[in-house]
Amino acid sequence: MKTSLWQTFALEMDEKRPGFAKGPWFTMNTVLTLDDKLDADRLATAFYRLQQRHEVLRTEVSSDRLQLIHPEPRSSLELVDEVSSHAPVDIARPIRLRLAGNQLALHLHHMVSDPVTLWETVTELAALYTGQELPPPAQYTDYTTAEEDQVRRTSKEAAAWWHSKIRDTKVSPQPSSTGDPLAYRDDLLSAQEVATVDALTKQHRSTPLVTYLAALAHGMDPHVGPGDTLAFTTLFGKRDRPAWQHLLGPCIVPSYLAIPRVTGSLAADVPAVRDAVVGCSRYARYPASAIYATIQDPQRTPFFEYVPQQWPTGFTFGTVKAEVATAAGPKDTGLADALAIRVRTRTDGVLTGHFSADGTDWTEPLVHQVRSGIRDYLLHEEGT
Repeated sequence: MKTSLWQTFALEMDEKRPGFAKGPWFTMNTVLTLDDKLDADRLATAFYRLQQRHEVLRTEVSSDRLQLIHPEPRSSLELVDEVSSHAPVDIARPIRLRLAGNQLALHLHHMVSDPVTLWETVTELAALYTGQELPPPAQYTDYTTAEEDQVRRTSKEAAAWWHSKIRDTKVSPQPSSTGDPLAYRDDLLSAQEVATVDALTKQHRSTPLVTYLAALAHGMDPHVGPGDTLAFTTLFGKRDRPAWQHLLGPCIVPSYLAIPRVTGSLAADVPAVRDAVVGCSRYARYPASAIYATIQDPQRTPFFEYVPQQWPTGFTFGTVKAEVATAAGPKDTGLADALAIRVRTRTDGVLTGHFSADGTDWTEPLVHQVRSGIRDYLLHEEGT
């Protein structure tokens, strides 16, 4: 089976930065706190059955862009002294489950998972531990086949749309500069400020993604050359069939965002930014590499992702209750390339951002200026 659009994109990233996507730290992770001890034998059996049920948990993504499905589970429950929010995962064995006292840690390679997959995996593991009979699951290969068919049917229309939207974009500061690599986290808005911005978002019939993209475009505007639009790479969740709502596997599509230059007023900017997001999402199932020819310096396109808070309230393993202690995406490995910005709302309501870049164009001083521009735009809108 060929790789999905997401897996192909990740392999292309790895070709530019060896070890970034195929390496052991490109993972989705969670640690659960248990209110009582789990039966290790029972958990190991449930873990084995989980892998039997889902091909994607037995899938190795190869460099020649194939999904190789192993016939039998290749991972076993690990009994350890302690767990952490990150653990290396071999791409050939894409899942690890570790139990240490009252903590249970799950680690999935990002080549075969996304945030929804992380939580669905825990949900099903808990059900199997409890002894529930589950219906046969949909398989990720079905998703990949349907995706490939849609790309084939819509490629001509999508190519024309992308060419019209992307050709005049700007992606890098002008003139370019050089600095040191950077990777750090920083709070963008307090919980009270987030609540106010959320209310403003609803008032303008916007979404958090649209609001934060408008603010990001405002923050970047002084640092890029003249042009009609700003280009970003991003990820769209594409669980757009009922059978895929609980599917294990990365139902995400890498794509571009062509965001128009903003005016400084959210009320004026929302319609144009929203239309851009809707259009880019509509035509997202199109090979990212096919868009490169129409982008100025495509390798330097900044990445932006808004991750909503989706932590479950908890899980039940029979009589044992489990709460989410932490969850984390890929670990920083020092392989930053073009500017990447990921923002999410923590459980305490604070909006936090993760910023990384190799310093080739977006240097740390420029990134701090962008952050200030984001805050100025949002706080000016809320009248503080």
